[in-house]
Amino acid sequence: MTTHVNDAGVEPAAEDHSGLSVEELKAKLRRDYDPFSTRTIAEQLAELAERREQVPVSWSARGNGCWVITRYDDMAAMLQRSNKGFISFPSTPDGVNTQGSQKKMIPIEVDGAEHRQYRALLDPLFSPKRVQALEPELRVAANRLIDKFIEAGEADFAHEFALPFPGATVLAIMGWPAEDLEKINAWVDVVMHGIIGASEEESNAARGKAHGEIRQYFGDMITERRADPGDDVLSHMIRSDFADRKLDDDELFDFCLLMMLAGLDTVKSVFAQSFVYFGRHPEKWDEMFEHEETLKPAIEELLRWASPPVPTRNVTEDVIEVGGVSIPKGDRVHGPLAAANRDPKYYPDPDEIQFDRPAKPHLAFGLGAHRCLGIHLARLELRVGYEELRRRIPRFSLDESKPPIDHLGLAWGVENVHITFPPGPRENPA
Repeated sequence: MTTHVNDAGVEPAAEDHSGLSVEELKAKLRRDYDPFSTRTIAEQLAELAERREQVPVSWSARGNGCWVITRYDDMAAMLQRSNKGFISFPSTPDGVNTQGSQKKMIPIEVDGAEHRQYRALLDPLFSPKRVQALEPELRVAANRLIDKFIEAGEADFAHEFALPFPGATVLAIMGWPAEDLEKINAWVDVVMHGIIGASEEESNAARGKAHGEIRQYFGDMITERRADPGDDVLSHMIRSDFADRKLDDDELFDFCLLMMLAGLDTVKSVFAQSFVYFGRHPEKWDEMFEHEETLKPAIEELLRWASPPVPTRNVTEDVIEVGGVSIPKGDRVHGPLAAANRDPKYYPDPDEIQFDRPAKPHLAFGLGAHRCLGIHLARLELRVGYEELRRRIPRFSLDESKPPIDHLGLAWGVENVHITFPPGPRENPA
């Protein structure tokens, strides 16, 4: 059975691959791709843009092999076909469970009816109304963090705000100890990005060590929470009925793992990438706040421009056609969302940040059944964070003596963002 996957209204440029065997097709379209490269994000995006022009669907033989797609239409079509020719597990380009789940990360690697049941449990906990109630607490948390560095006139924004601000929110919602944030983030860095500059073998060894520590940490917490549940999301999941049963420890662990990896990394990355940009383009920092109505579309443009996630899907039908290429059952398709969100077909001058772009839904939160569970929380965190940062630090610049270091991996981001600014007063006692 052959399924055509490009129903976005415009047929892809057709190239005749008829008569080629799978191996011949892979050889013809081979262009190896390293998702864990030590390149900068800009360099990786430049390569993906070149692929989009020359070989928009390519075969990478690196590791266990995967197809790499680069166009918005192809990526949107793939994401909308959850459990309809594609499945989500494992969501890694090598088809290896590098993230350490016991079964599948809930709900992002589960499809079909089971996925719908999990989302029915979780969606109400992250509804717009419930999330909006967090705004006063978020403002307090943002200002406490700013107070810690504002008198110094300098900060590593990535570690002193971009990480702890969304991180503290996720830990509070999940009922995890706030003092464990740095430890948990260290695990996230290793699992998602490996060891920057190290060999693949060294990175995998570090991941293995982190997996064991994470398993022990959340295993102990699940045991404690079963005995003494609270009013947090983890306790809610423990109490809830799923298909006439309770979730077992492995399922609860896999859910905690997802919340740890997705909840701490994505918003942190958008904050960090955007502050590198604003530090070099202060006029855009001003433009974002010119009018009250400017901020919302500006945040959407920053999400489009940054787009940290890089999902992978696995083909389950005999053949699926993606962008004119017939991909066989069992192969993986890797889609860096930042590449889709910089497709010039929909975003002219895609590498530029333009706050007045005509509306076109970006893919930073995914699409279809697996659209991000925390979409409303992420947008609120970004809005509140930017508003309080602008109020307290209206002017800043990058400290170019400590240049930012990008990372790729399973979510793109920036390791450090050293900024300088005129010192200001604390608003709360030390």
